[in-house]
Amino acid sequence: MAHPDLDSRRSPRLAGFEATFRNETRQLFLERARFLLKTTLVLYPAFWFLDLVMAPEMAVRFLQIRAAVCVLYLISLAAVYSRHAARLAQPLVMASALASAAGISIMSNQLGGYAGNYFAGNMIVLFVIGFFLPWELGAAALLSSLIIATDLAINLAAHPASRAMVGPLFFLSGSGVFTWLATLSSRRTRRRDLSLRLRLEAANEELKELDRAKSRFFANVTHELRTPLTLLLGPLETLLGEAAEAGTPERQRLLQSMITNAHRLLRQVDALLESARLESGRLRLEPEPGNLGTLLSELVEAAVPLAERRGVELASEKLDALPDGSFDPEKVEIIASNLISNALKFTPMGGRVTVRSVSAGGGADDGWVAFEVEDTGPGIPADEMERIFHRFHQVEGTSSGTGLGLALSRELARLHGGDVLVRSEPGGGSRFRVELPREARAQSERRRQPRRREDQLALARAEALTAREYARRTRRETLLADVELPRVTGDAPQVRPQPPAGAPRLLLVEDNEELRSFMAQRLSSRYQVEEAADGNAGLAAARRTTPDLIVSDVMMPGMDGHELCRRLRADPSLVSVPVILLTARAGSEAVVEGLEVGADDYVVKPFALRELEARIAAHLRAREIERQLHERESRLVAIGQMTSSVVHDLRNPLTLLVGYADLAHRLAVRGGESVIAEELEQVQAASDRLRRMIEEILDFARGGTPKLVLETLPARRFLDETLAPLAGDLEERGVATEIHLKLDEDLKVTLDRDRMQRVLENLLKNAREAVSAGVVRRVFLRAWVEDEDTLAIRVADTGPGIPDELAGHLFEPFATTGKKEGTGLGLVTVRNLVKAHGGEIRVETAAPEGGAAFTITLPLTPAESETLSRLGPLAAL
Repeated sequence: MAHPDLDSRRSPRLAGFEATFRNETRQLFLERARFLLKTTLVLYPAFWFLDLVMAPEMAVRFLQIRAAVCVLYLISLAAVYSRHAARLAQPLVMASALASAAGISIMSNQLGGYAGNYFAGNMIVLFVIGFFLPWELGAAALLSSLIIATDLAINLAAHPASRAMVGPLFFLSGSGVFTWLATLSSRRTRRRDLSLRLRLEAANEELKELDRAKSRFFANVTHELRTPLTLLLGPLETLLGEAAEAGTPERQRLLQSMITNAHRLLRQVDALLESARLESGRLRLEPEPGNLGTLLSELVEAAVPLAERRGVELASEKLDALPDGSFDPEKVEIIASNLISNALKFTPMGGRVTVRSVSAGGGADDGWVAFEVEDTGPGIPADEMERIFHRFHQVEGTSSGTGLGLALSRELARLHGGDVLVRSEPGGGSRFRVELPREARAQSERRRQPRRREDQLALARAEALTAREYARRTRRETLLADVELPRVTGDAPQVRPQPPAGAPRLLLVEDNEELRSFMAQRLSSRYQVEEAADGNAGLAAARRTTPDLIVSDVMMPGMDGHELCRRLRADPSLVSVPVILLTARAGSEAVVEGLEVGADDYVVKPFALRELEARIAAHLRAREIERQLHERESRLVAIGQMTSSVVHDLRNPLTLLVGYADLAHRLAVRGGESVIAEELEQVQAASDRLRRMIEEILDFARGGTPKLVLETLPARRFLDETLAPLAGDLEERGVATEIHLKLDEDLKVTLDRDRMQRVLENLLKNAREAVSAGVVRRVFLRAWVEDEDTLAIRVADTGPGIPDELAGHLFEPFATTGKKEGTGLGLVTVRNLVKAHGGEIRVETAAPEGGAAFTITLPLTPAESETLSRLGPLAAL
């Protein structure tokens, strides 16, 4: 059942949809009714020519019938064009349809009723009204039934019922059903189309509202940014003057860099503000009389020193030929500075940028003025020619700016009534032409006016911010800020601090020269820093030097940081080099995208350099630890291989030693040499201990899961056969043994006989050593069925137990738990063998028996598990 609140929210929307659908249906019905009535006024009488052929003797009478029906058509047609058309259309069309059907039925009746073919005319009437007119479902069913009933009544009035009626009535009824289904299908289609259109309209309204919100945001945020920027520039210029007086060039370079970047940020803020005002329709022209050539010449003159620092020639041609006119100087200055800035930025060193006057439209025209900005840069791809004028669009391979400059230039030119055109070829430079009317007129209003009060306040604030608070020189310095070269390093080469010997190698990939130089200067005191200006240069440098860590920007021309990271991870020699990506894109999606391409860390601009230094140091430490672990692992592998080889070589002489000791012991016993026999027994015991140590070391050195030779055995018999000799040995050494096996004779378990014997031998050997110095020397062995499908074997002793500080290291290699003898691999071997059987081993450091206890659990065979499940709890008794 639907939620009440949800229904209350949906009901107004649903009611509005139904009202819209009814209105559209009425309008569509009226339009189609008019067309249908006009058409039938022609077609219905035209069927009289069929009457001439089929029934010439009744042609005159049939013509009279058709004429009478057409009179009703004329009355209905006049009504649907009256002011009461919406109310009269449906009943009049229904009446006309019934009249058409009645006329056809009368003519059919006079031609023999259903024995003739004229009943097919009513099928046409049904199809026309069903497929052409948007009826309500009830009206369509009613009209179809009335047509069929009228036809039946008229024919039955003159002809008795007969089998001849079955076929025509069947086809007429089928036509009625299809008419109703067609109405249903058409209705559903129209409802679906209306729903889609309403959704589209709602989406469009949301987009418009988002667009208005964007304009408000730009207007508000630029205000909040521009005010602190203004307060930054003043103090910075004051500090720069003081640094110049004090003769501190390093401080001057840093302050000049801050001022330059503040002007760049101010330029972008101004562009956003102008774009927001333009979008809102509140940007108006303020034309003034002046000379366009003079304005352009001043702008070029201001940009020449910046061009020279970039190694680009900036020239003007025939600007004095431009006539006087009327234009908005600030907006034309924005247009020209954007074009000149772009040209200088994308023209390589040694290139040329030309600003010249041209004839508008290719010929003399006193009503227009035009100028061009031409460069010798890389050109623009053909598929980017129009998109470069879209807001926030950047040509692929570039990463500077907001993508607003060219869009704003064209919009401002069109605000004058002109335009900005471009011609370019890849590798052949670009030529931007600006055409403006010679006499621009002020426009009181260009676009819609905002309705909402917050929109009006935002736009009023934006309007106030365009006042000329800067002098002409300061404004042009801001407009041309993007052309300014980095100044952190100053005009003279700067000496970097020398890193310590053996310092890690750091590769810094960043297309912004100023930021790259600043970071390199700061990092050079701790690392050997190499710089690269883009991804291609960075990849080549990485392959050449194999750095210890790479710091790369994401947005760079050519190969970006993500592609660089992919290439590094695909190179076997660089796959393990840590990569830290720098980006201005914040948010989890940007971080995930960077990590997915193989980056180790992600730092969002703006960042504190101390944070970056800390992350670099952390990744270098992690890499050093990884390298040490790798070396340690390699050493352990080598030691294991060597140990395995040495111990394997010891087995042959040990076998001979054991064999000769056994033979000598038997000879000594036969000869009555009891002292020699006792000494030989010690040799046998030591040899046996050495054999076990060799087996343990070999098992550990082989690593992996032991290979088992499994067989299914009766569990009780296996334990009796295994524990009896071990218990006898313990008794001979003065250790009492208590064995309790609560196992059924038929209980079976699958295991490796020899390996499990070694497990029990190791556990009993540990228990014997644990009680060797005690007063009560006793070992307990128990076996039972646990959880109906598990065999449990417990070995406990009356020794001192296991200290808590050693409990967590029992199963670590070479942990002897304080014992002077042994390799420290016994319990490791036990654990590995038990796990290989699919079992587990548990330890009690202070068991109820007084000492330690080890419990082994092994899975029973599947068949035995099922048997125990059927027997229930009694099976464990």
